[in-house]
Amino acid sequence: RLFPTRIERRRPSTHPRTSPRINEMPELSPEENAALRRACSAIRDGADVPDHFKDFLKELGVTSFPKPSSNGSAKPPPASDPEPAPMDDDSDFEDDPDPEVVKPESDAPAPMGPDVAPELAESELDAVMALKQKAQDLEASGDHQGAVDAFTEVILKAPSPLVYAKRANAFVQMRKCLAAIRDCDKALEMNPDSAKAYKTRGVAHRYLGNWEQAQMDLGRGLNIDYDEASAAVQKICAEHYNKARVHKAKKKAAKEAKEKAEREERARRAKEEYERQKKEGASAGGAGGFPGAGGFPGGMGGMGGGMPNIPPELLSAIMSDPELMAAMQKPKVMAALQECMSNPAAFGKYASDPEFQYIIQKLQKVMPGMGGAGMGGGGPGFGSGMPGGFGGFGGAAGGQGGASVDEVD
Repeated sequence: RLFPTRIERRRPSTHPRTSPRINEMPELSPEENAALRRACSAIRDGADVPDHFKDFLKELGVTSFPKPSSNGSAKPPPASDPEPAPMDDDSDFEDDPDPEVVKPESDAPAPMGPDVAPELAESELDAVMALKQKAQDLEASGDHQGAVDAFTEVILKAPSPLVYAKRANAFVQMRKCLAAIRDCDKALEMNPDSAKAYKTRGVAHRYLGNWEQAQMDLGRGLNIDYDEASAAVQKICAEHYNKARVHKAKKKAAKEAKEKAEREERARRAKEEYERQKKEGASAGGAGGFPGAGGFPGGMGGMGGGMPNIPPELLSAIMSDPELMAAMQKPKVMAALQECMSNPAAFGKYASDPEFQYIIQKLQKVMPGMGGAGMGGGGPGFGSGMPGGFGGFGGAAGGQGGASVDEVD
């Protein structure tokens, strides 16, 4: 028969019903296996189980699942070591707070008297003396504002260093420190040896937290007229000032050490680059040149076509100085050297440039042939003895270069 009967077509297979489905199931790729392993590992570590994965596991008979972590995510990777704070950062310095330090006042300046005290009649002098006594009585009673008003009347009629200093003291009692400092400045302008003005200004700076200026003013006043109260204030100021000074010194030393390390690192890299390029360019016959300008690391701006025919021992002397190497990596320095090589009179242009002068001095140490009066006697010149191809920089006497042949003729 060409076709089986209906009964024969329904004949059950000799294999289990599910076997063809299992045999036909595709295999997971290595990447998919790796992803599945990572997912399982994350779930073990506390990651939440996605709903669709839960449904799949439930079909397989899983009834309990690991509890997620408190934030619902996998455990974070171990924290890396924190980056060290910059060496010149001063955020770690906190001076002990002083509760008596106040903010500067914003009041208008108090009236000042004439620069030269006018001549007063006897009756006017008596009135001024009465005002002085009134001001002192008010100050003693604690009426500092009344004392300021009375001293102001005296200042407008008969200004003197002592009256300014007394009014400044009344301002200090009210913590109007800027007004007190102005009065003390005026008193010291009239009498540079006023101990009261120095000490009162020192106390005003103390209440503003200006520790350095406070201890300096108090020290000057105490040298003229010593008293225990002012000495006690100076001791407080000195303690705060010394803390800030020590921290400032440490900060400066750390900054200098960091800068030195950076210079040495730049020099080391430059030397390594030079050695590398020296080996690469040895077969090209350019052993005496500067790479990029005939052999100097990084090109150095080209040096106007290079510095050919420099003896190896001279080049070695330059390369052996890390600071010189680091400095000569700067385009500004190399541009200045190019200009001076092509025009010795240009030395005068860089007479006040400390960085350029430093390079010239360093070059003189490693190049004994560099003589020359140069740069008006104030800065070194490149004599005529730069061996091996510099051809001399011409001295640049007087800052504008020496006389040329044409000028002599």
